[in-house]
Amino acid sequence: MKKFVVMYRVPVAVMQERRKNTPPEEMQRQGKEIGEKMMAWTEKNKNSIIDKGLPLGKNTRMTSAGAKPETNDLNYYQVVAAASGDDVVAMMKDNPHVQIPEAYLDIMEVPHMGL
Repeated sequence: MKKFVVMYRVPVAVMQERRKNTPPEEMQRQGKEIGEKMMAWTEKNKNSIIDKGLPLGKNTRMTSAGAKPETNDLNYYQVVAAASGDDVVAMMKDNPHVQIPEAYLDIMEVPHMGL
């Protein structure tokens, strides 16, 4: 089995627009609903999930010039095992995250480093 990192993403502008135009109680309701759906999806796919992942918070970008806050569209990461990238795509088709308008997943194989 190969390992794949899945990055859960929502464009920054989409999230800013949602926060601006969606009442807090509706944001809370939607968050609870997607959370419940994600828990069910995770349980269904638990045999392929190596690392359930974590939500990703505020970002600091570090360069040779120093560090500064930087906004990005990364929301969550997860590590899964599958025979191929196509198998990961098939597993992710019913992932609730992709039902969020303009949300997407980046699926990356972890190459063997020989360590």
